[in-house]
Amino acid sequence: MGDNIEAMKRKELIRSQIDAVKLEDLMDDKFETVDPEEVLTDVVAKLRAKDLHEIAVVEGKKLLGVVSYRSIIRRKNLVIGTKARAAMDLAPQISLESSITEVAELFLSTGYRQMPVQKGNRIVGVISRAGVVSIIPKIKELKTIPVNSVMTENVMTVTEEEPVKNAVDIMRRLDIRTIPVVDDTGRLSGILGIRDIVNYNWNPKRRETKGELRGESNPVDIKVRSLDRDVVHTVGPEETLNTAVKLMASKKVSALPVVEDGRLLGIVTRYDMVELLASFGQRDMVYMQITGLEEEDRFSLDMMEREIQSGLAKITKIARPLLFTMHVAKYHSSGNRAKYSLNGRLVTEHGIFIGHIADWSLIKATIDLMSILDERVMQKKEERVDKMKQSRSEVKKKR
Repeated sequence: MGDNIEAMKRKELIRSQIDAVKLEDLMDDKFETVDPEEVLTDVVAKLRAKDLHEIAVVEGKKLLGVVSYRSIIRRKNLVIGTKARAAMDLAPQISLESSITEVAELFLSTGYRQMPVQKGNRIVGVISRAGVVSIIPKIKELKTIPVNSVMTENVMTVTEEEPVKNAVDIMRRLDIRTIPVVDDTGRLSGILGIRDIVNYNWNPKRRETKGELRGESNPVDIKVRSLDRDVVHTVGPEETLNTAVKLMASKKVSALPVVEDGRLLGIVTRYDMVELLASFGQRDMVYMQITGLEEEDRFSLDMMEREIQSGLAKITKIARPLLFTMHVAKYHSSGNRAKYSLNGRLVTEHGIFIGHIADWSLIKATIDLMSILDERVMQKKEERVDKMKQSRSEVKKKR
């Protein structure tokens, strides 16, 4: 009981330090925009030239929406002449008064890397993931956290000789944007991002490549080695978030493979760090988000949420959950019968846990996913207990 009270006090202290920072001090007041009538090839060219993943669509001074690599790769039947208006999504509601933890939650729900900040219906700035995570080195309790506490383990990879389509399928199924590339011995040799793929497919010099990158179509019939970046910046598992944040900023990357003795152990991204910040948000319940669920499967949502809540209640007896996100991908593996792939991330007071499962039943997959996370939280607790026992034993020996 005392440990829980101390954990709550610690969380509230960290939250107050995070939200004491004003959004205006982190946002950029000089930013790029596009007109709603600009064609998509010009929009992508601007994204590429300015090293952006999203860009605001503005008419006069009024913010209309956002075009992103994600919206381009997700939409069907986009062709070279498509206008920005047809490819944009509504912008999230962020004002100068929004707290940093609130903004962090919006980064999770939208998947964006930067978002417009509004005053009324006018855009006054842009806040990026990089801007938000830049506060981590300024908060002692956060900057000393080791990378292996927030990284994603058991990372999906692609080989140099695989078709790019395989990478697109993985990105869509797991709702990720970056995939490590390995050679035929399994050693890290490069990294491939969604931006590399979209830039290639929407290159105005290649006007024969119309259409979007859809998993069920044949987007770009080339090998991964033709698009991946072979200069890869990495970080060690015991290095701190302070080191990772600064390395990302200096090298202008958003993901760092975690490597030890040449072995790929995981990957840490700015998304992971934003997720950490969001976990400190002030709320009465665990922040929970389910993405990727298709309209025809939404009848299962209530039952899925009940199973998730039941799983979280069980986990609460081991460690207090702070945040849970799950992405659902659906694919047809046998005729008209659909199979579901679920990717879950659970943030607790003792760390971040990842689970992945696939099944023909959406409800069974949800139950199995929560069981996987429960087992991993329990395993982590047993490791902590063993470590404490070992530490006490060593202290006794010294006496």
